[in-house]
Amino acid sequence: MATNTILKAFTGSFRNRFQMMLELSEVYKREAFRRRDKLTELIKEQAERASKSELAAKMRVAKGFYTLEMAPPVQSGEMKKLAEDLKLLKDFFKTGCHKFLTVKQAWLLILVAIEIGLWFFLDNTNNRPYPESRRNIRNFLRVEDGDDNFQPLPTNPYDGSPNIDKILEKTRSKINFDLSDYNYTHSGARRLQDLLMESGGKPLRSIIISTWRSGTTFLGDILNAIPGNFYHYEPLLKYEIIQIRGQPHADKAMSTIKGMLNCNFNGMEDYFEYGKTHWHQFSHNIRLWDHCKYKKDLCLDADFTSRFCKLFPFQSMKIVRLRLNLIRDILEDNELNVKVVLLIRDPRGVMQSRQHRDFCQPAPDCWQPELLCADMISDYVAAGRLLQKFPDRLMALRYEELALDPNSTTHQLFKFLGLSMQSSVSEFLHSHTNLEVAGVSSTFRISRDVPFRWRNVLDFDYVEEIQMACKEAMDLWGYRRAHNATHMTSKEFHPLEKYVITP
Repeated sequence: MATNTILKAFTGSFRNRFQMMLELSEVYKREAFRRRDKLTELIKEQAERASKSELAAKMRVAKGFYTLEMAPPVQSGEMKKLAEDLKLLKDFFKTGCHKFLTVKQAWLLILVAIEIGLWFFLDNTNNRPYPESRRNIRNFLRVEDGDDNFQPLPTNPYDGSPNIDKILEKTRSKINFDLSDYNYTHSGARRLQDLLMESGGKPLRSIIISTWRSGTTFLGDILNAIPGNFYHYEPLLKYEIIQIRGQPHADKAMSTIKGMLNCNFNGMEDYFEYGKTHWHQFSHNIRLWDHCKYKKDLCLDADFTSRFCKLFPFQSMKIVRLRLNLIRDILEDNELNVKVVLLIRDPRGVMQSRQHRDFCQPAPDCWQPELLCADMISDYVAAGRLLQKFPDRLMALRYEELALDPNSTTHQLFKFLGLSMQSSVSEFLHSHTNLEVAGVSSTFRISRDVPFRWRNVLDFDYVEEIQMACKEAMDLWGYRRAHNATHMTSKEFHPLEKYVITP
């Protein structure tokens, strides 16, 4: 019996201790999980800090250089050039010229030979850029919004705020480097400083006037592919989906446009206030956004934006909410010396493209073909009058001509604007007109397929409705009408014909 009593006492004690251990384990488990979550956050924080370090930035640059430089030649033109170089190399040794090389020159040739060898012995199929995306090293290393750049934002050591003077100095140096071989003779200037506002020069300014879904994003990005361009993207976004044809908005809108072209952003509180909730107002200006994406307040700083703008020799602006007749005042301002491109598109193509935009349908100025074509007529009349007085400052361009022959049309456009055709522009055209990337705002298109897509997408009854509302506008701008559904989709139907702008 004593044994049973002892056993019961031991069992009870063990049960109590075991219960106590379970309770303690529950307490410590919660604490362990809490500490684990805290440790995970700490690891993530340290990893993020490491990814922004100078060493990580240099590693990304090194990877970019390796990916680009180690990619073997893939285009026919490159292979032809390689064959010519090999023949030249053969002649070089055959004639005995190699005997006169210095040690330094010999080592340089050896390193080049090693690089060529790596093309064939290293498997970089997964790393090299696609042929249409081969760019110079600076463009290739460009990162998208939200990613870390290989050149972090300069900051002040005492409070971590952006160091404005260093940002401006780095931008100034980059512009000088990017335009080191630019031909200024097309611009009527002798050197870069002649086009810089901060040096007392006068930049080349251009404005695209059009309406929604008429190809302005594509054309604006062509101009923005020029190194040293400051892009005033949609300065009238705050007016939402309306067309400004006169008062009550005309004076304020024109004041905003003039202020921006003069790089004076003071007094534009409405513009910056709208941008706080619509960051795309700034992000299309890639050279400004390269800094603002790290510190968005920079894009809301009128003084910084004004100083930054004055560093650039070229300014472009696109406007889809203002009609051409209001631009006369700007064309008359010889100090601004602005050139204007009026971009016109077939109203059937415009209305087909607008069907994909939710913002359009509730707004009469965007959804009613009658209003669209009334604006096309107004722009035609205004163009006739303005071309008489400013023949060298205004150019009318149909979107279809740009899409069907982007290279030739861009050369004509650049000649009109006084711009020199750069390799970056040619590369942009090549990559954006031969590749389809989904998205209503994407500028990657098979450009020759875009202008007349409406023929296979729209119902003929709707096309006829547009044609009835737009008969006069289509006649003025050289757009032929489709007679029926069969005619609309037939290969014999060519929507474009010649047109002449008369006063």
